[in-house]
Amino acid sequence: MPGIVVALALVFLGIRFAQPIYQRTPLLVFAYAVLFLPIAVASVRAAVAQSPPSLTEVARSLGRSPMQVVREVTLPLAAPGVAAGFALVMLTAMKELPATLLLRPTGMDTLATRLWTETGVGAYAAAAPYAVGLVVLAAVPTFLLSQFAGDDGARVLAADRAAGASPPGGAR
Repeated sequence: MPGIVVALALVFLGIRFAQPIYQRTPLLVFAYAVLFLPIAVASVRAAVAQSPPSLTEVARSLGRSPMQVVREVTLPLAAPGVAAGFALVMLTAMKELPATLLLRPTGMDTLATRLWTETGVGAYAAAAPYAVGLVVLAAVPTFLLSQFAGDDGARVLAADRAAGASPPGGAR
């Protein structure tokens, strides 16, 4: 759902029924939860669904308890997807503007609101540090995730070669 729709709905509810928390942090946190929880859940669900059921069955047949299977099999396999989901939610939350503008406490600024304020008055030089901050904060998790994914892919390829399997495409 678009941020503006959630924000306007919460403005209405805040003014009518929850006046004490209107333009306070709890209402903004609730808006972020409504906006970003579906992204997080979808990411975690996709990551967990990627682990083959046969691995958990094998672990259970070897005498592992359900909690041990989760801790030793499912979580390590799902960790890259969970980390990617965390990074996606973090990046999306950093650039969320409509809900932040409508629901933030008075005087509270984020990188996105400062960038919007400065560019709105044409002060592009004053907006540049906020833009650079957003770019750097977006680049760091993206770089780390790409490095982790690249290492994981290299490890899988090396394991396939060690086992005698040919890489995708049939080339060796």
